[in-house]
Amino acid sequence: MAVLCLGINPAFASKVTSFQIKLASPTTVDRQTVLYTCQGNGDAATQLLSRLPQKRVAVQYINADAISLAVLPIEGHTQVFSNVIAADGAKYAAAQYVWWNKGNDAFFSSEMDDKALVTCHAVLK
Repeated sequence: MAVLCLGINPAFASKVTSFQIKLASPTTVDRQTVLYTCQGNGDAATQLLSRLPQKRVAVQYINADAISLAVLPIEGHTQVFSNVIAADGAKYAAAQYVWWNKGNDAFFSSEMDDKALVTCHAVLK
């Protein structure tokens, strides 16, 4: 049996700093971290943007068989987004938030406010 381990930043964890998801063997786990710069226009987008790190947002994409996750910091806490059905690109949801990426672009939004949309672009090396 394979195990997918996710670490939690101990500065934000109360007691547990990691968790495991048991996977069927053999399963290859692919991890990729992408840095984004993000911007928002309008009051709702600016407020949503304030929930992300100010300079660059590091998003870790984890794929293991049928499991697809995006892990990113929201308001200083590690948030794990799970892949949901999308017509185009890869769409992830966690709590009221949606992270949607396609190619080098990503969008961060809130289901609580349809005017809150943040646009992000991958920082290419």
